[in-house]
Amino acid sequence: MKGQGSQLKILYGYSWFESGAYGNVEELNLSYIRHLNEAGFDVEGFCLTLDPPGPCLTFKELDRRWRFGERKLLSMYEKLERALEGKQVLLNGPGINLHPEFVARLPVFTVFQCFDDPENSHNLSRPVAAAYDLCLVGNIAEVESYRNWGVTAAEWSPMGLQPAIYDPTLTYERVLNGERDIDLFMMADRVSPWRKDRLDKLALSFPDAHFYGQGWPRGYLPNNQELNYLQRAKIGPNLHNSTGPINYRTYYLPANGVMQVCDNKSHLAKIYELGKEAVGFDTVEECIDLCRYYLEHDEERRLIAANGWKRAVTDYTEIAVFRRAVSQMEKRLVQRKPKQGGNLARERRQATLVIGPAYTTAFTAFASLRKAAETVVSGVGRVASNRG
Repeated sequence: MKGQGSQLKILYGYSWFESGAYGNVEELNLSYIRHLNEAGFDVEGFCLTLDPPGPCLTFKELDRRWRFGERKLLSMYEKLERALEGKQVLLNGPGINLHPEFVARLPVFTVFQCFDDPENSHNLSRPVAAAYDLCLVGNIAEVESYRNWGVTAAEWSPMGLQPAIYDPTLTYERVLNGERDIDLFMMADRVSPWRKDRLDKLALSFPDAHFYGQGWPRGYLPNNQELNYLQRAKIGPNLHNSTGPINYRTYYLPANGVMQVCDNKSHLAKIYELGKEAVGFDTVEECIDLCRYYLEHDEERRLIAANGWKRAVTDYTEIAVFRRAVSQMEKRLVQRKPKQGGNLARERRQATLVIGPAYTTAFTAFASLRKAAETVVSGVGRVASNRG
């Protein structure tokens, strides 16, 4: 049955990349779009990945292709323009592969979404964000960065929960009173130089903790065991590579009744009520002390975990998060000045015909040489990573 959605007609651009960890990425995106439509929204999907499955383009490569009128890119743009007929909104879900000069002239309301700041801001967001009518920023700590780049409308948009990573039958009472036999639990790679030292100190302090991912002695936890372990865990540390909170742990830990102990304390306070729904820290030493304290004060831990569960499953489900985003679109849409459209991709193709065939041959050869030498970002978008 349809729920309370929105009358906006939205074209949702998604990424499709090769992944053994996530499963079928396109199907995950299409399933998400189906859930939105079942909830009463009017959303159609459009793949923004060139030659899917594959990586997204760095801005440097995107700009090069746009400047020289690369046929493959402009063909995708022409298809996108046709798909936008009758739509009011273009939502670039993973924030990939659309040149700002193209976006700036689209006649619809344009929305940019990114969950890869600040690590990939130079590749994804900073060069293009100001061309959009609204930017939905996944990292709550980086919203002000967008405004400093000249973005007039930048709002926080949580990553939120995906259905596969929590049990919707869990209740407040079960979190408050249920038995759990794992003291500390975390799924996070231990190889990143930005947080490895902190994770090493945490592991040394809690040698019996259940930590999983690349670089841990236990290795990866199989996907089909994740929910079981999450609902056996008492405390879930959450450490980031840089600013945040900006990962799925921020939402799936409390949604499974795990009391979250998270860094980026000042920004965490904008997502959860500290000391009531989650616990924040600034240093790893503080994290260690807090974990020890709440293992010894179980009633306090249970109450925070239960309140965190309630907040997560109320405000941060995928439908609640999308409804929040649509509300921002609707508010900005009424203030938006009309833009002149036209067949922008065709105009660009005609403007570069003089270079055309010779460029295409040279570009193809050059791209082949660069492929092995340049690592491009994958454009994960909102597809969940359980081992972030």
